[in-house]
Amino acid sequence: MSESTTKPGMTREQVAAIELGQTDVEPRVAWGMLVVFLLVIVSVPVIQHVHEIRETGAPKAWNVFALEPTEKNFVAFERELDDESVVGNWLLPRVQNVLLGLGVGNEKAYVDGEWLFYRPGVDYVTGPGFLEPSVLRRRALGGKSWETPPQPDPGRAILDFSEQLRRRDITLILVPTPVKPESAVADRVTSGGKAPDGIAAGFNPSYDSWRRRVVEAGVMVVGDRLARAGGFLRTDTHWVPEWMDRITELVAVEVRGLMSAEGEVEYARGAEDVRNLGDIAKMLRLPEGQAHFEVESVSIRPVRNSDGTPWQPDPNAEILVLGDSFSNIYSLKGMGWGEHAGFVEQLSFHLQRPVDRISINDNGAFRTRQELRDQMRRGRDRLKGKKVVVWQFAARELAVGDWRMIDLPEVKQDDPLPERGRVTLRGRVAQRASPPRPGSVPYKDCLIAIELREVQVVEGEFDAGRALVFVWGMRDNVWTDAARWGDGAEVTLDLVPWEVVEAKYGGYNREELDDVELLDLAPWFGAPRE
Repeated sequence: MSESTTKPGMTREQVAAIELGQTDVEPRVAWGMLVVFLLVIVSVPVIQHVHEIRETGAPKAWNVFALEPTEKNFVAFERELDDESVVGNWLLPRVQNVLLGLGVGNEKAYVDGEWLFYRPGVDYVTGPGFLEPSVLRRRALGGKSWETPPQPDPGRAILDFSEQLRRRDITLILVPTPVKPESAVADRVTSGGKAPDGIAAGFNPSYDSWRRRVVEAGVMVVGDRLARAGGFLRTDTHWVPEWMDRITELVAVEVRGLMSAEGEVEYARGAEDVRNLGDIAKMLRLPEGQAHFEVESVSIRPVRNSDGTPWQPDPNAEILVLGDSFSNIYSLKGMGWGEHAGFVEQLSFHLQRPVDRISINDNGAFRTRQELRDQMRRGRDRLKGKKVVVWQFAARELAVGDWRMIDLPEVKQDDPLPERGRVTLRGRVAQRASPPRPGSVPYKDCLIAIELREVQVVEGEFDAGRALVFVWGMRDNVWTDAARWGDGAEVTLDLVPWEVVEAKYGGYNREELDDVELLDLAPWFGAPRE
């Protein structure tokens, strides 16, 4: 650039504009850069089409012409193409592997040496108070992540639920499980090695005021003051068995004074070592053979009946536990940390009494209350004979959950469902819930609800024109074919009554349909007929 093109007193922006304006690029270089750019852009869909033609005989993009032209179908189809990208699925794990070498996680996982932290937990600890008026107003507006705006005030929902139970002479005990970024761990994920003002033992700035509000209204809060760094798995969102057991002991002390004098049952505990890689590590979607994180080992205490058979919930028990994945972590086999040794089993052991449970991964703010309501609406009174409801949920739900108001119906007759047998149906998908993106949540398996219409019976007996069915939408962080069914798709399903498999599958993450008309339908569990 010649001296005549600039003048004294020019700003750097003015000089830069002149320099860029006089940048010369040879035609051969320009064409070369253009060709490389176009090759990169074109190569991605070409590679994808070649892969799909080899696998199925046709590019998947052609399937768009078979979809009903609805926004829901096109959004789901776009997500499917994104999640099944050959280039993306090959490249992302390798890029993440390199980033981990620099100490960088992804949008859901934070890395601190051998420790991994789930972002919603970090946001709960380091974010603003969840009861601040501006936060409540913003959350009440919803956003892209919500189909309908949430009810953001946890105190309002909890006190309403407690009052409904009190009218049935049932006591509510809350167990808000502290999140992992707490205590000494919180110091390690905040700037300067010091927790910011207002954060003590992992509590959000609004936690104390929320706790005061519910306690003054007569609701017991147990176990939340025992937050400590050593209480969590290194690569997982959940607690270690020893800390969980300590919390159940405290809950048992409170529950014991509310029970009848009789009703004790003899339970025993065993010992078993379990090894697994945590859910946050799996959310990073690292390549096979990654060397950043080692498999963890824990000792669990499976609970058994006096005859040696595994512990099972008892619907006639005086205690009902509502719980999320913290209750399921050592109970639900599919979570990979053993079974029959979770929060509810340990509570039952310490009490030496039977316990009933409704525990479902994710959405602890409303999901178990919703399930309780739905079962009562269908005639199954899960509160019959109960004296105590223990409600365990992850404390981060206070800041991010949907604390929707749920009215529990009166059950006039505890006569749940007539005997139903297996049946095979053919029908059209009227609507379908969507599973989460693989790797976007700590749960690798997810059931989704679908509504079938224009139902035809292939085998068995069925006398309704439509059906509500739960099918697997995601297994081991991979979408199933059912996750891609569009509205209007014709499917054939082998069905069993949901109550037959509820004990086995009821704890897994489930995506429901927000449709009041479906509440009276008795659900089924289905699998596509081969």
